[in-house]
Amino acid sequence: MVNKLINLLKSVLPVVLIVFALTTLYIGTVQYMNYKYREQSIQSHKKELEQAVSIISHRLDSQYKMWQQSLTYLAKAGITETSDGVLRADPEIATLLPDTWTILNKEGKMIASNQNDVAVPANLLSTANDRTYTWSDFYVDDYVPKQYFISPISRTKDTYALLQIGPAQLSETIGSDLPYHVSLYNFEYKVVASDSQGEVGHPVINEITKKMLDGDTGTELSDGRMTAYGFSDTKGGALYVTAWLDESDIFREPNRFKMWSMLSIVPVMFVFPMLAIWYRKMVIVRETHHQRSRDVHHQASLLKRQGELHVPFLQEINEGIESMSDRLKVLTDGEDLKLLGFYRDIANEWAQEEGLLTNSERTEKKVFFDDLNETFIQNRLNQNMEIDEIQHQLRMMSKKVTSHLQTGMNNELVDINQLIQETMAWARVHMDLSDIEVYFVAEHIPGVLLHPSMFRKIIVGLLENAVEAMRKQNKSQRSVGSSRKKSRSGEQLSNMKIQIHTRLEPQGISIEMEDEGGGLDDKKRYQYFQENYSQSRQEYGLSLFRMDQYLKSIHGKLKLRNTDVGLKVTVRVPR
Repeated sequence: MVNKLINLLKSVLPVVLIVFALTTLYIGTVQYMNYKYREQSIQSHKKELEQAVSIISHRLDSQYKMWQQSLTYLAKAGITETSDGVLRADPEIATLLPDTWTILNKEGKMIASNQNDVAVPANLLSTANDRTYTWSDFYVDDYVPKQYFISPISRTKDTYALLQIGPAQLSETIGSDLPYHVSLYNFEYKVVASDSQGEVGHPVINEITKKMLDGDTGTELSDGRMTAYGFSDTKGGALYVTAWLDESDIFREPNRFKMWSMLSIVPVMFVFPMLAIWYRKMVIVRETHHQRSRDVHHQASLLKRQGELHVPFLQEINEGIESMSDRLKVLTDGEDLKLLGFYRDIANEWAQEEGLLTNSERTEKKVFFDDLNETFIQNRLNQNMEIDEIQHQLRMMSKKVTSHLQTGMNNELVDINQLIQETMAWARVHMDLSDIEVYFVAEHIPGVLLHPSMFRKIIVGLLENAVEAMRKQNKSQRSVGSSRKKSRSGEQLSNMKIQIHTRLEPQGISIEMEDEGGGLDDKKRYQYFQENYSQSRQEYGLSLFRMDQYLKSIHGKLKLRNTDVGLKVTVRVPR
């Protein structure tokens, strides 16, 4: 189970890392865009509020000038006295003024007015000048601030034209349906006009109003709102202007953009894995195609070399072996064999002559020729034995070269996954796998140039070793009272497993087979790879020695490693 999790983690780890990197990059980009959008919104609203303060200040200054000029003109030329002594205002000039003007005498009695509810403070006229106009400060009556402009009427004595300016007139000057809030203050920190009626007539003292009344201008973001402040030096005195927005209004669009951008991460987290998987498959397919093309070219090159080099080389070796055999045959069947028995015949002839026994010199010569004949025969026999050994070695060399050449000529471009599946199907028919579960996890890999029959025998040999080892392990556990679970019917529940994995590596392809047979004896690890050593009955497959020899011939590798429950065999073949 742990190995499955590790293998699964290895297979999905590149995709996970790619998705994590892309998602992190996307989230970082979204956060940066949110930050820039937020900053842009702040700067945009800051500029808008500063322009609003400037525009309102200019409007107030212009409006106060217009009010002053209109009332002054009314006082000079717009008041006429009828025959019965009643003062009357010129209606055309009166339309230029707000609906809060009136004509008073020195005692404060209303002579003419466009409204009947114009309230005048009792001590207001005492400050009036008989020769020039006067602007009063703001008077607050029932939390309603009012400012008055007084201009003497030149045609009559002790009469005055009076204009009343209140929150309504100032608000009308500011404008309506603005995208921001506006408040006007006098020098006493009192709100004289605002779109928030609850503040009118009340003093507001905070850091911004303190800076504003000190003559400062600027913009500040504090107390949950952004406020731009300034002042307007009107004819009626200085008015201090603030234009402000709540943070909720400033960041409404950035917060909406942030919400949608963060929600976009959800589909992105599905899109990126799909793109990563698609890209990985595309890379694998492309690499597989390139590798297959390289393998096809390699196979064609190999076949060409076999036709141009290996076959002539084998023929040359065979011709050399035949030539050496002929030469050795000459040595064994040539003229020199006539010497065999020649010295013995001479000795026999001398033995038949009369008087040989009486002639000591001839007797010695006969013994000499007999010894010489025996020595020649023994030397010749030894020479023949050596020649036979040489011929045997030449024949073995010829077989090895022929076998190696035939193996190379039979190499094909093989799909290992398909070969393993076919081998497993064959094994289920010809081998007893009733109590063993074989799991095969295949990764998409390109074709490999190898001998299909030899590689199939390697897989079969590994299966035979694994099956035999697991059954021995199971039998030994039963004999010592294994704790393996039993079914209700009394039959043993089998959970013996063989796992086969194929993996694509940078320099080749690996095939891993893991069993639960208890593993190898490390003390005998060297003996397992000896030619005549085998503890398993290889009925269909190759021994470890033969596997190792073949894999080395194609520059592959065979690796054995013990696990917690059995043996893990890794076969690596080059691409």
